[in-house]
Amino acid sequence: MTSGVSGLDGQLTLDSGATCLERKRLISRIIRWRETEDVDATLRVQVWGDPKVATRVFFSVARDGVDPAERTLANAPSDCDELHSAVALSIALAIDSLFAGRPTTPLTAALDELEEKQEAKKDTGPKYRRFWEAGLLVGATLSVVPTNVAMAALPRVHYAILPWLAIAAEGVVTRAERLTFLAGPVTYDAMVVGGGLDACVGGETAERMSFYVCLGGRGGAFLTQGYGTGENTSTIVTRPWWALAGSAQARAWILPSFGIGIGIEGMFALLERELSLVTEQSRQTLPLQPFGLAVSGGPVFRFF
Repeated sequence: MTSGVSGLDGQLTLDSGATCLERKRLISRIIRWRETEDVDATLRVQVWGDPKVATRVFFSVARDGVDPAERTLANAPSDCDELHSAVALSIALAIDSLFAGRPTTPLTAALDELEEKQEAKKDTGPKYRRFWEAGLLVGATLSVVPTNVAMAALPRVHYAILPWLAIAAEGVVTRAERLTFLAGPVTYDAMVVGGGLDACVGGETAERMSFYVCLGGRGGAFLTQGYGTGENTSTIVTRPWWALAGSAQARAWILPSFGIGIGIEGMFALLERELSLVTEQSRQTLPLQPFGLAVSGGPVFRFF
Protein backbone atom coordinates (compact mmCIF):
# COMPACT_ATOMS: atom_id res chain seq x y z
CA MET A 1 0.00 0.00 0.00
CA THR A 2 1.29 3.39 -0.85
CA SER A 3 0.28 6.93 -0.02
CA GLY A 4 1.21 10.42 -1.08
CA VAL A 5 2.31 13.49 0.86
CA SER A 6 -0.42 13.00 3.44
CA GLY A 7 0.90 9.52 4.08
CA LEU A 8 4.47 10.72 4.73
CA ASP A 9 3.08 13.61 6.74
CA GLY A 10 1.38 11.10 9.02
CA GLN A 11 4.39 8.77 9.22
CA LEU A 12 7.19 11.18 10.20
CA THR A 13 7.60 12.53 13.72
CA LEU A 14 10.09 15.26 14.65
CA ASP A 15 11.56 16.53 17.90
CA SER A 16 13.80 19.37 16.71
CA GLY A 17 15.72 19.81 20.01
CA ALA A 18 18.37 22.52 19.63
CA THR A 19 18.30 22.32 15.81
CA CYS A 20 16.31 24.54 13.44
CA LEU A 21 14.54 21.57 11.79
CA GLU A 22 10.92 22.12 10.72
CA ARG A 23 8.65 19.15 10.02
CA LYS A 24 6.86 20.40 6.87
CA ARG A 25 10.10 21.67 5.39
CA LEU A 26 11.87 18.37 6.09
CA ILE A 27 9.08 16.32 4.50
CA SER A 28 9.16 18.52 1.39
CA ARG A 29 12.94 18.00 1.05
CA ILE A 30 12.59 14.21 1.43
CA ILE A 31 10.03 14.14 -1.38
CA ARG A 32 12.30 16.26 -3.56
CA TRP A 33 15.30 13.95 -3.02
CA ARG A 34 13.24 10.79 -3.67
CA GLU A 35 11.41 12.35 -6.65
CA THR A 36 8.21 10.68 -5.52
CA GLU A 37 5.51 11.16 -2.91
CA ASP A 38 4.74 7.46 -2.63
CA VAL A 39 5.62 5.72 0.63
CA ASP A 40 4.73 2.38 2.11
CA ALA A 41 1.90 2.50 4.62
CA THR A 42 4.00 0.65 7.20
CA LEU A 43 6.89 3.16 7.04
CA ARG A 44 7.72 5.02 10.24
CA VAL A 45 10.31 7.81 10.38
CA GLN A 46 11.44 9.33 13.66
CA VAL A 47 13.77 12.37 13.72
CA TRP A 48 15.12 14.12 16.78
CA GLY A 49 17.73 16.79 17.29
CA ASP A 50 20.27 16.88 20.06
CA PRO A 51 18.91 18.95 22.98
CA LYS A 52 22.13 21.01 23.21
CA VAL A 53 24.08 20.69 19.94
CA ALA A 54 22.44 22.37 16.95
CA THR A 55 24.45 20.35 14.40
CA ARG A 56 23.73 16.84 15.72
CA VAL A 57 20.66 14.95 14.44
CA PHE A 58 19.44 11.37 14.98
CA PHE A 59 16.84 9.51 12.96
CA SER A 60 15.29 6.07 12.61
CA VAL A 61 13.54 4.62 9.54
CA ALA A 62 11.47 1.45 10.10
CA ARG A 63 8.90 -0.75 8.38
CA ASP A 64 7.04 -3.86 9.40
CA GLY A 65 9.10 -7.05 9.37
CA VAL A 66 12.47 -5.29 8.78
CA ASP A 67 15.09 -4.10 11.26
CA PRO A 68 15.00 -0.29 11.54
CA ALA A 69 17.75 1.78 9.96
CA GLU A 70 19.23 4.20 12.46
CA ARG A 71 21.75 6.92 11.80
CA THR A 72 23.44 9.83 13.57
CA LEU A 73 24.52 13.00 11.77
CA ALA A 74 27.16 14.10 14.26
CA ASN A 75 28.39 17.13 12.33
CA ALA A 76 25.48 18.34 10.23
CA PRO A 77 25.63 21.73 8.48
CA SER A 78 25.10 24.77 10.68
CA ASP A 79 23.24 26.61 7.91
CA CYS A 80 19.51 25.92 8.37
CA ASP A 81 18.72 25.36 4.68
CA GLU A 82 21.69 23.02 4.23
CA LEU A 83 20.75 21.21 7.44
CA HIS A 84 17.29 20.38 6.07
CA SER A 85 18.82 19.18 2.78
CA ALA A 86 21.41 17.00 4.51
CA VAL A 87 18.94 15.37 6.93
CA ALA A 88 16.33 14.87 4.21
CA LEU A 89 18.90 13.29 1.90
CA SER A 90 20.05 10.89 4.60
CA ILE A 91 16.47 9.88 5.36
CA ALA A 92 15.71 9.45 1.65
CA LEU A 93 18.75 7.17 1.32
CA ALA A 94 17.67 5.17 4.33
CA ILE A 95 14.11 4.75 2.97
CA ASP A 96 15.33 3.57 -0.42
CA SER A 97 17.85 1.24 1.22
CA LEU A 98 15.14 -0.19 3.47
CA PHE A 99 12.92 -1.06 0.54
CA ALA A 100 15.47 -1.80 -2.20
CA GLY A 101 18.28 -3.31 -0.12
CA ARG A 102 20.79 -0.59 -1.12
CA PRO A 103 20.92 3.17 -1.70
CA THR A 104 20.13 4.34 -5.18
CA THR A 105 23.04 5.72 -7.19
CA PRO A 106 21.70 9.27 -7.77
CA LEU A 107 21.06 9.77 -4.06
CA THR A 108 24.48 8.39 -3.11
CA ALA A 109 26.15 10.80 -5.51
CA ALA A 110 24.13 13.69 -4.12
CA LEU A 111 25.13 12.78 -0.55
CA ASP A 112 28.80 12.61 -1.52
CA GLU A 113 28.54 16.01 -3.18
CA LEU A 114 26.91 17.52 -0.09
CA GLU A 115 29.58 16.10 2.22
CA GLU A 116 32.36 17.35 -0.05
CA LYS A 117 30.80 20.82 0.04
CA GLN A 118 30.80 20.80 3.84
CA GLU A 119 34.43 19.65 3.99
CA ALA A 120 35.43 22.37 1.52
CA LYS A 121 33.79 24.96 3.77
CA LYS A 122 35.75 23.69 6.76
CA ASP A 123 39.02 23.74 4.84
CA THR A 124 38.57 27.29 3.55
CA GLY A 125 37.33 28.77 6.83
CA PRO A 126 39.58 31.00 8.94
CA LYS A 127 41.92 29.11 11.25
CA TYR A 128 43.49 30.71 14.29
CA ARG A 129 47.24 30.42 14.64
CA ARG A 130 49.10 31.17 17.85
CA PHE A 131 51.91 33.67 17.47
CA TRP A 132 54.73 35.47 19.23
CA GLU A 133 55.14 39.21 18.97
CA ALA A 134 58.26 41.27 19.77
CA GLY A 135 57.92 45.03 20.03
CA LEU A 136 60.86 47.44 20.15
CA LEU A 137 58.91 50.27 21.75
CA VAL A 138 60.46 53.56 22.86
CA GLY A 139 58.89 56.76 24.09
CA ALA A 140 58.56 58.81 27.23
CA THR A 141 57.36 58.54 30.83
CA LEU A 142 55.61 61.08 33.00
CA SER A 143 56.29 61.02 36.78
CA VAL A 144 57.75 57.50 36.78
CA VAL A 145 61.00 59.23 37.66
CA PRO A 146 60.73 62.61 39.47
CA THR A 147 60.41 64.85 36.44
CA ASN A 148 57.67 65.84 34.07
CA VAL A 149 58.96 63.89 31.08
CA ALA A 150 61.81 61.38 30.72
CA MET A 151 62.91 59.26 27.77
CA ALA A 152 62.09 55.58 28.07
CA ALA A 153 62.47 52.17 26.44
CA LEU A 154 59.66 49.64 26.93
CA PRO A 155 60.50 46.49 24.91
CA ARG A 156 57.65 43.99 24.91
CA VAL A 157 57.19 40.28 24.10
CA HIS A 158 53.62 39.08 23.57
CA TYR A 159 52.27 35.52 23.16
CA ALA A 160 48.71 34.99 21.91
CA ILE A 161 47.27 31.87 23.56
CA LEU A 162 43.72 32.25 22.20
CA PRO A 163 42.14 34.65 19.68
CA TRP A 164 41.11 36.86 22.62
CA LEU A 165 43.73 36.08 25.31
CA ALA A 166 47.48 36.72 25.52
CA ILE A 167 50.31 37.05 28.02
CA ALA A 168 53.11 39.60 27.71
CA ALA A 169 56.47 40.38 29.29
CA GLU A 170 57.70 43.96 29.30
CA GLY A 171 60.89 45.73 30.25
CA VAL A 172 61.03 49.29 31.61
CA VAL A 173 64.03 51.62 31.46
CA THR A 174 63.53 55.35 31.99
CA ARG A 175 66.08 57.96 33.08
CA ALA A 176 66.30 61.68 33.75
CA GLU A 177 69.57 63.52 34.40
CA ARG A 178 70.76 66.60 36.32
CA LEU A 179 67.50 67.33 38.08
CA THR A 180 67.50 70.12 40.66
CA PHE A 181 66.72 69.15 44.24
CA LEU A 182 64.26 71.70 45.69
CA ALA A 183 65.78 74.57 43.68
CA GLY A 184 69.07 74.24 45.59
CA PRO A 185 72.66 73.64 44.49
CA VAL A 186 72.30 69.87 44.67
CA THR A 187 71.40 67.99 41.47
CA TYR A 188 70.71 64.32 40.85
CA ASP A 189 70.01 61.68 38.21
CA ALA A 190 67.07 59.29 38.58
CA MET A 191 66.38 56.02 36.80
CA VAL A 192 63.88 53.16 36.98
CA VAL A 193 64.96 49.76 35.66
CA GLY A 194 62.53 46.85 35.82
CA GLY A 195 60.16 44.50 34.09
CA GLY A 196 56.97 42.56 34.57
CA LEU A 197 54.19 40.35 33.23
CA ASP A 198 50.73 41.19 31.86
CA ALA A 199 47.54 39.32 31.08
CA CYS A 200 45.82 40.79 28.02
CA VAL A 201 42.37 40.49 26.44
CA GLY A 202 41.44 41.70 22.97
CA GLY A 203 42.47 40.51 19.53
CA GLU A 204 41.95 41.40 15.89
CA THR A 205 39.50 44.32 15.75
CA ALA A 206 39.64 44.95 11.99
CA GLU A 207 41.65 43.82 9.00
CA ARG A 208 45.35 44.25 9.84
CA MET A 209 44.51 45.86 13.19
CA SER A 210 44.67 44.44 16.72
CA PHE A 211 43.96 45.90 20.14
CA TYR A 212 44.56 44.56 23.66
CA VAL A 213 43.84 45.80 27.17
CA CYS A 214 46.41 44.52 29.67
CA LEU A 215 46.80 44.32 33.46
CA GLY A 216 49.88 43.20 35.34
CA GLY A 217 52.70 44.07 37.68
CA ARG A 218 56.17 45.58 37.49
CA GLY A 219 59.23 45.20 39.67
CA GLY A 220 62.77 46.48 39.65
CA ALA A 221 64.97 49.22 41.09
CA PHE A 222 64.66 52.96 41.57
CA LEU A 223 68.16 54.45 41.41
CA THR A 224 69.28 57.99 42.23
CA GLN A 225 72.70 59.57 42.07
CA GLY A 226 73.28 62.95 43.75
CA TYR A 227 75.84 65.59 42.91
CA GLY A 228 77.13 68.54 44.92
CA THR A 229 76.70 66.90 48.31
CA GLY A 230 80.16 67.96 49.35
CA GLU A 231 83.58 68.25 47.70
CA ASN A 232 82.08 67.35 44.29
CA THR A 233 81.35 63.77 45.39
CA SER A 234 78.34 61.78 44.23
CA THR A 235 76.08 59.45 46.16
CA ILE A 236 74.21 56.52 44.56
CA VAL A 237 71.12 55.13 46.29
CA THR A 238 69.15 52.10 45.07
CA ARG A 239 65.65 51.30 46.32
CA PRO A 240 63.19 48.56 45.31
CA TRP A 241 60.42 49.58 42.94
CA TRP A 242 57.09 47.73 42.64
CA ALA A 243 54.08 48.89 40.67
CA LEU A 244 50.73 47.82 39.28
CA ALA A 245 50.37 48.44 35.56
CA GLY A 246 47.49 48.77 33.13
CA SER A 247 47.92 49.44 29.44
CA ALA A 248 46.25 49.65 26.06
CA GLN A 249 48.22 48.15 23.17
CA ALA A 250 47.33 48.81 19.51
CA ARG A 251 48.98 47.29 16.43
CA ALA A 252 48.71 48.16 12.73
CA TRP A 253 50.07 45.31 10.58
CA ILE A 254 51.72 46.51 7.39
CA LEU A 255 52.75 42.93 6.58
CA PRO A 256 51.62 39.67 8.26
CA SER A 257 54.89 39.63 10.22
CA PHE A 258 55.63 43.36 10.59
CA GLY A 259 53.69 46.28 11.98
CA ILE A 260 53.73 49.46 14.02
CA GLY A 261 52.80 49.33 17.69
CA ILE A 262 51.53 51.98 20.09
CA GLY A 263 51.21 51.58 23.85
CA ILE A 264 49.73 53.76 26.60
CA GLU A 265 50.48 52.53 30.10
CA GLY A 266 49.69 53.67 33.62
CA MET A 267 51.87 52.58 36.56
CA PHE A 268 51.04 52.91 40.27
CA ALA A 269 54.01 52.52 42.62
CA LEU A 270 53.23 50.27 45.60
CA LEU A 271 56.05 51.57 47.82
CA GLU A 272 56.33 55.13 49.06
CA ARG A 273 59.09 57.01 47.29
CA GLU A 274 60.86 60.12 48.50
CA LEU A 275 64.23 61.79 48.08
CA SER A 276 66.08 63.08 51.16
CA LEU A 277 69.00 65.46 51.53
CA VAL A 278 70.57 65.28 54.99
CA THR A 279 73.11 67.88 56.11
CA GLU A 280 74.51 68.80 59.51
CA GLN A 281 71.98 71.61 59.75
CA SER A 282 68.79 70.04 58.33
CA ARG A 283 67.00 67.25 56.54
CA GLN A 284 65.04 68.07 53.37
CA THR A 285 62.59 65.61 51.85
CA LEU A 286 61.03 65.57 48.38
CA PRO A 287 57.98 63.22 48.12
CA LEU A 288 57.38 61.57 44.73
CA GLN A 289 54.07 60.89 43.04
CA PRO A 290 53.01 57.20 43.06
CA PHE A 291 51.26 57.38 39.69
CA GLY A 292 53.16 57.51 36.41
CA LEU A 293 52.32 57.31 32.73
CA ALA A 294 54.23 55.90 29.77
CA VAL A 295 53.59 56.41 26.05
CA SER A 296 55.56 54.35 23.54
CA GLY A 297 55.65 53.28 19.93
CA GLY A 298 57.84 51.47 17.45
CA PRO A 299 58.25 48.47 15.15
CA VAL A 300 56.63 45.16 16.06
CA PHE A 301 57.57 41.74 14.62
CA ARG A 302 55.21 38.73 14.64
CA PHE A 303 56.32 35.07 14.46
CA PHE A 304 53.87 32.22 13.79
